[in-house]
Amino acid sequence: MKVAFFSNFLNHHQLPLCREFCKKKNVEFTFIATEPISQDRLDMGYADMNKAYEFVLRAYENDDSQRDAEKLAKECDVMIFGAAPLSYLEVRMAENRLTFYFCERALRKGYWRRFIPMTYKKIYNAYLRYKDKPLYVLGASAYTSYDLKLCGFNEKKCFKWGYFPEIRGEHIDSLLERKKGNEVVEILYAGRLLHIKNVIDTVKALDLLIQDGIKNFHFTIIGDGEQKPMIEAYVQERSLQKYVTCLPFIPAEEVRKHMDKADIYVFGSNFFEGWGAVVNEAMDSACAMVVSHAVGSAPFLIKDGRSGLIYECGKIKQLSNALKKLIEDDLYRETLAQKGNRDIGEWTAAVACDRLLKLAHYLHDNESGGTPFSDGVCSLAEPIKNNWIRKKSENE
Repeated sequence: MKVAFFSNFLNHHQLPLCREFCKKKNVEFTFIATEPISQDRLDMGYADMNKAYEFVLRAYENDDSQRDAEKLAKECDVMIFGAAPLSYLEVRMAENRLTFYFCERALRKGYWRRFIPMTYKKIYNAYLRYKDKPLYVLGASAYTSYDLKLCGFNEKKCFKWGYFPEIRGEHIDSLLERKKGNEVVEILYAGRLLHIKNVIDTVKALDLLIQDGIKNFHFTIIGDGEQKPMIEAYVQERSLQKYVTCLPFIPAEEVRKHMDKADIYVFGSNFFEGWGAVVNEAMDSACAMVVSHAVGSAPFLIKDGRSGLIYECGKIKQLSNALKKLIEDDLYRETLAQKGNRDIGEWTAAVACDRLLKLAHYLHDNESGGTPFSDGVCSLAEPIKNNWIRKKSENE
């Protein structure tokens, strides 16, 4: 079976999945890089993975490579189409060949944007004009399916997908033993300090706990960005230096060491957060997760109250209450960490590779569509609205 993954350039999020395809004896895998990695990313320390792996076809290098890429688009058995020029998708759809469109959500800026002619045109050109073709969607956000349904795409052709960073699978007992050396409950955030990340919300939520006399915690923030001055000013103004430490960016392997020691990981992004691969990584490190409902991975990866806690994005009191539960109840915190660590084992690159190949065979044999999986990766992505968490609260 020939599998071709078309995207702009190879990055560290895609690499584990590509490696899994390469391991398959019955699969001939090619990653087609349609553009070179930008100089900005190289300056930030990113590696040029396009040139580091033999399975990468650099379509941008010369005319021969471009022709090879177009030939693969026509002839491969399975195409995974990501952030690549739509011309490759046009070639593919003209052949009526099985294609999986790997994407985040289309309407992250608001449902109303589907009425903007330019936005609708983009969605039409990418999805709607091929809705009767063998084009299926791998939703790297729990909200992808509903967005596309609103625009007229068949939600029954949308499957659960995501990002699959490296999962080490370290034994849970070893991870939990490492955390027992903490003098107080260690809380962590690592990443860019952008407004969409809402890290200031966590600081404010913890300030509420301090006012209530709950002080047996420490919050470490790793990263830089536009929101950092605001965070530091708030910490200074509220005299929170004992409870909140801000560190600059550090290498990824050092971040994982912090995760392995952390008891709780907080991720409060808004709907601009497509997936949030850091959630996978923190679950792998057996952190008890507290995640905003707006994060694209949250409804897929976390079962609220069983493998983590989900709160309504921007609701600082809800966030504070969730943190209070985990800070005060060691057993509950450890139970959530264990369950989350176990669950993320079903969202690995190896699982995704196996399931996508099985789904491809299934769709080849069943023209009416469907999926052989009832849950998890490659199962049907039921449409989820932005306000699902409010509906859930009303029903409880």
